[in-house]
Parts: sequence; C-alpha cells; structure tokens
Amino acid sequence: MGDPSGVGPEVLLKAISRRHFRSSLIVIGDLARLKSIARRFRLSVPWSSCRWIDCANVPKKLPFGAPHPASGRAAYAYLREAVSLIKQDGADGLVTAPVSKEAVVSAGVRNWIGHTEFLGESFGRRTVMMFASGKFRVSLVTTHVSIRRLPHQLTAAKVRGVIRATREALQRDFGIRRPRIGLCALNPHGGEGGMFGEEESRILRPAARSFTGVAGPLPADSAVRQAADGKFDALVAIYHDQALIPLKLLGWSRAVNVTLGLPFVRTSPVHGTAFDIAASGKADCGSMESAIRLAEDLTLRRGKRTR
Repeated sequence: MGDPSGVGPEVLLKAISRRHFRSSLIVIGDLARLKSIARRFRLSVPWSSCRWIDCANVPKKLPFGAPHPASGRAAYAYLREAVSLIKQDGADGLVTAPVSKEAVVSAGVRNWIGHTEFLGESFGRRTVMMFASGKFRVSLVTTHVSIRRLPHQLTAAKVRGVIRATREALQRDFGIRRPRIGLCALNPHGGEGGMFGEEESRILRPAARSFTGVAGPLPADSAVRQAADGKFDALVAIYHDQALIPLKLLGWSRAVNVTLGLPFVRTSPVHGTAFDIAASGKADCGSMESAIRLAEDLTLRRGKRTR
C-alpha cells in the first residue's frame, strides 16, 4: 500500500473498488489504516475478494500529508514482506504503491534510492526502468542522478544493456517480434555534429550500431514525436525527465512504471506520494489501476498462473 501518509492507500482501494481483476490480489499493508480510509471516502471495497497481509505497523495518530519516520518504516516493511513472499513462490508479480524516499531514509534505511534499485539488489539483477502509456514506451539509461553528473554516468556498455533489456521486454512481454527502438540523444539537436557535445558520436552512436532495428541517437524532441506517432515501439531515453515529461503529457492517468530485468513482473503507478492531496479524496487511481492490469497481462504472457 506504499507510504501510509501519502495517496498510496487511497488509490489502491479506489482501484480495487472500481475494477474486477482476473487474478487474486494479495494486499500488504496496515488493515486498520486501509479500513479507515475506506470509511472516510465511502468506498465499496470487496474485502473478501483479496488476501490481506496485515503488518499492523502504522501508529493510530500518524498524520497524512508529510513524510515521517514511522511511515517510512512501515512502507519499507511492506516491501520486505513482498520480497519474502515472492522468494517463497507465494506471488507471481508485484505492484508497488508510492513511497517517500525522505521518509524511508529518515527511518534509518541507509543508501535507499528507490524501489527499482532495492529490488535489483534483493534479487541480484541489473534492472532497467521502463515507462508505458498505451503503445508509448520509454526506458531509462540513468535514473536518479543529477544532471551535473549525468555525462560521467554514460558508457556504451550501459546504453547497450538498456537497449538489450528493452528489446527483450518488447519481444517477451509485449509480443513484438521485431521491435523498432529509437535511441534519444543527450544533447540538443543530437549534439549538432559535436558543437553541443561529443557523447552522441563517442558513446551513443556506437551503442546503437550494435543492434538491428535501433535508430539514433536522435534529437529527443523529434524522437518523442515519432514514437507518439507509432514509428517506434519504444524509446531509450538518457535521463529521467527526458522520458517522464512526455510520458506524463501523453498519458498521465494510464501510465505505468515497469521494472525490466527481474525474474518476476513488477509495475507501479508513475506518480509519487502526493502528500499535498493525501486524505483529501482527490487522488486519481487511473495509474494504479493500469499498473495492476498491466502486471496481470505481463504475468499471463510469461505463462505464470493467476492465483
């Protein structure tokens, strides 16, 4: 259910209330907190249709709307419980609700960066973040890194790894036999022949040439437009906002974060904890609903059972 002080519990309950899902859902969180939210917003939650793992770890008077060590501790415990369940073959996929990095770190979890990195470490895998909204899909070469450090994070090997993971996901999970992938440039106008930077010629172009069906590096603004028009099955973006800004403009309410590289399907909504509207009833559950639906689709396509 994510951070108990954010919108995670609300969008989760709204999604469960609004839609019939094909699989049996296991919800990990604090049952008292969830039932309190359901009563507050008069949600008709089908309690008997889900399995509820009650960690019972949210203080009764924990406020909504701000990061707190107690909420970070609770959210981290839910994630650890989910990892344990998957390792015991108790679940086929994972949908995570938003957490606050500040809250998790303040709870004493050192070196916490995010769900994706934690899951990669937990299962000993190199992970890649992909975002999908309908047929617009984009993967990230770098994730949570400052723009200042960005050029130093780029290597041809890293770019090739993301392209390879994206291509494999398109083939296995999305059923696209011959994926068309566009590689975004780092610099404006694709570097303008070296005038704005050499990363395109030195790193990105050699990486793209290692694969068939990969175009680029392309000026990012043009690549996004072409992908939105259907020319590419996915883009590979160099940094976080290069991918997330167009994604949220093109399909905010149905966008989903997909983690590539794990031995199971993991999805999540693309929004954060939204403390500013927590407990207001205003949170849109579209992204959470899409995350659950996509997790079901991908799990079935991989031949896993739906419990």
